[in-house]
Amino acid sequence: MLDYSSLLLAAALSGTCLSITMFAIWFTAPQARFVLTVACGILVLVAHVVLFWHYTRDPSPWLCQIVLALLSLGFLIICLSAMQNLSMRDYRRAILPTLAAMAVCAGATYLGFDGVGFIVTYATVTALLSLIGAMFWIEGGHDRRILLVVSFLSGVCALSFGLCGAVLLVKGQWVLGVAPDNWAERVNSVVAVACMTGLGALTLSLHHLQAQIE
Repeated sequence: MLDYSSLLLAAALSGTCLSITMFAIWFTAPQARFVLTVACGILVLVAHVVLFWHYTRDPSPWLCQIVLALLSLGFLIICLSAMQNLSMRDYRRAILPTLAAMAVCAGATYLGFDGVGFIVTYATVTALLSLIGAMFWIEGGHDRRILLVVSFLSGVCALSFGLCGAVLLVKGQWVLGVAPDNWAERVNSVVAVACMTGLGALTLSLHHLQAQIE
């Protein structure tokens, strides 16, 4: 069985390859700005995974704040890319709540309640992924079969992050001092790699479908 470090390494490698693919697609079609936004968001998540791996080996309060901020920021950027793809311009409804949650997380972590910071961050990511799935299903005008899979993968990934927060909440782990390591974290590592890879492939499919329609 793979250990936790191997799962994190797999997530980082998968994200790096996916981001490079997105950048390559954007270079061939610069008008598809949402593809560039996706690539940037995935790079932020790769940075989060690398720093989180370092945090598991050498935890510190400041590194914890950076790790949690990158996780929320990465999924916020991906959410904004979905809004770009769907021609939705009201970015504030995603940006403002996320920034508020990041501020609460930073404050809790600064006061020593890093467990609370993880719970708030996992809740934020769950909300962003749920919003992505809902937006594609409600606002999408492409093949409904593709949109159904996008919504499903977003929902599954959101559920995996929600479970991570729920485990900490149920156990009352308000103060950790180290990176959380439980069954939910391991399941999340596998699910996140699978879902993000699938969502990346479907994003490219939607891009090519849009190009054909135009």
